[in-house]
Amino acid sequence: MRSATTPVSTAVSPRLLFSLGLVLLVLLSILALKQGGSLVAWSDIVAAPLRPETLAQAIIETVRAPRLVAAILVGLCLAVAGAVMQTVLRNPLAAPDILAVTTGAQLALVIATLLLPFYVPGLAATVFGGLLGGLACLMLGGGLRAPPVRLALAGIAVSLSFAAISSAIVLMADDRASGIVLWSAGILDQTGWMKVVTVGPAFFAGLVVVGVMARSLDLLGLGEDSARGLGVTRTVTMLALGVSVVLAGSAVTLGGPIGFVGLAVPNLVRGIGITRHRHVIPLAALWGAVAVLSADVMAQWLSAEGAAIPTGAIVACLGAPAMLVLLRFARIGGEKRPRPLSTGSRAPTGILLAVLLSVGALTIASSLAVGDGIATTLPQLAAVFDLRVPRLLVAMGAGMLLAGAGVFLQAATRNPLCGPETLGLAQGAALFSLLALLGGLSPGSLGFQLVTAAGAFVALVGLFCFGVHRTPERLVLYGIALAASLAACSTIVVVEARLQTTEALSWLAGSTHARGMDDVSALMPWVAFLFVAAVSFCSRLDVLVLGDDTARALGLETGRARFAVAALAATFIAGAVSSIGAIGFVGLLAPHGARLLAGPKHARVLPVAMAIGAILVVVADMVGRSIIAPRELPAGIVTALVGAPVFALLLHRRRA
Repeated sequence: MRSATTPVSTAVSPRLLFSLGLVLLVLLSILALKQGGSLVAWSDIVAAPLRPETLAQAIIETVRAPRLVAAILVGLCLAVAGAVMQTVLRNPLAAPDILAVTTGAQLALVIATLLLPFYVPGLAATVFGGLLGGLACLMLGGGLRAPPVRLALAGIAVSLSFAAISSAIVLMADDRASGIVLWSAGILDQTGWMKVVTVGPAFFAGLVVVGVMARSLDLLGLGEDSARGLGVTRTVTMLALGVSVVLAGSAVTLGGPIGFVGLAVPNLVRGIGITRHRHVIPLAALWGAVAVLSADVMAQWLSAEGAAIPTGAIVACLGAPAMLVLLRFARIGGEKRPRPLSTGSRAPTGILLAVLLSVGALTIASSLAVGDGIATTLPQLAAVFDLRVPRLLVAMGAGMLLAGAGVFLQAATRNPLCGPETLGLAQGAALFSLLALLGGLSPGSLGFQLVTAAGAFVALVGLFCFGVHRTPERLVLYGIALAASLAACSTIVVVEARLQTTEALSWLAGSTHARGMDDVSALMPWVAFLFVAAVSFCSRLDVLVLGDDTARALGLETGRARFAVAALAATFIAGAVSSIGAIGFVGLLAPHGARLLAGPKHARVLPVAMAIGAILVVVADMVGRSIIAPRELPAGIVTALVGAPVFALLLHRRRA
């Protein structure tokens, strides 16, 4: 039997903790009313209850007070929803954002806002989307009693797929993209009380139901068999999960998708020994409100110069480290130690070479012919040759680099779920590339490439600080938490620097748009370095995947070798990101396809993976620039739309 938490002796009484949280909430509320400019003074806040007819009072009543209440309600809803999910699923990693409820709600609201020709209430859309995301996560992860990390990874796979669809829709929105991006990052700006009044009934009803169910939740924490023996039926379980989805949908409607609150706050409350839900629920609600309001005050302070910093980005920057700490110290069962990477049957070399050459030639020809229109004659091909050839070469080079990085990472960690995006290395490189752009460096220049490489290495060092000897699933969760924090920092950079939203999104997603021969020349040294490293390290990769004991017995110093291999992977990722942006899933999927075709030996796996990676990116680029021509979808969104479901299938295969 698994428990959602590991109880310890209570160090702080619930009453003292509640009093402290209440004092902090009041102080933060006063500070939140003052933040946001110089039009409201402290004297205006003191006089606000008397409602004087002044400009400051109008600002307080129509802008700042609604935002204050929204921040409190969002934090309260997310924390209570997380507490209920963790109890019902007996899973300390359960939370609305981890189980794809938040992302499903986000996708549904984006569709309802931008695509549907008729009006759909925001709360109805978010609740429906949240239910869809949560059900997909449970079905993929193995049901209500799936191991904690397995269920979390299933939710992340579903979230990645939903997020890719949302990004594609937002990029097609053009003039509305900026506002949707800010909302998708979790912004609490309110104009009037309409949203608060809309979600108010759902919020209060959900809170009442959870309060009434406190005793049943206590019994559910004892285990499924014990709870059933004491009269708690499956209906109670479903009702509790349904209420948590409604609360999460209310939070998304008010402030967009904000993560980590529902994960961290209930675990912190339980971590000090408070386990009775008549205490857990109100304390989680109070401290969830404190957490979001604190982040919102910080966001308003950072927005003093006019930029609108999303509160959700601040929460992610602070919450991802909390998840890392939780994963490091929480006692989570149901996991297995790393096992050797799965391999497929070795195809004959001649047949494999012929297939790759045929597919590659067909892909190259299609990429040159297909785009904004189809070139069917030689004059038409000549007219688009100078535009499409550089894009083709950049896509091929970036695909090779990402695939090679994936092979190196999976060998270094002995973990088939690792890739540049699931370990946060691509996000680190993308963040630093944005900083390089702000510094005036041109994409493709040596300085730009070095800064991008520094970002990949910063993420790598952060990952190694938490250790790569963890179970395969935990390591991926470490990486995804790190990736979330780095991606939130990228959002802050885009907003604070007032970068063009559409162009920044395209760069972060990965696109070959407007690439020329100068970009090809800048990319080629990285590809050449990849070939040299592939020849030099293949034998060491073969030894690493055998396990530490066997590798040491064969004379390999595993610690240094593992870090050297991971550092090479970070270098390849930096080369790809500096030329094309952060394209996802190529480094995850290409090594799997290569092992299925070429067997376990890296002398065969690496070149096959590089060929598959090049083909994947070229095809994704071709689809992206032709499917909605004359507009383009970044190649990274196309690979995510395909890669996230495949990642889910890989996870399902490991469960089976």
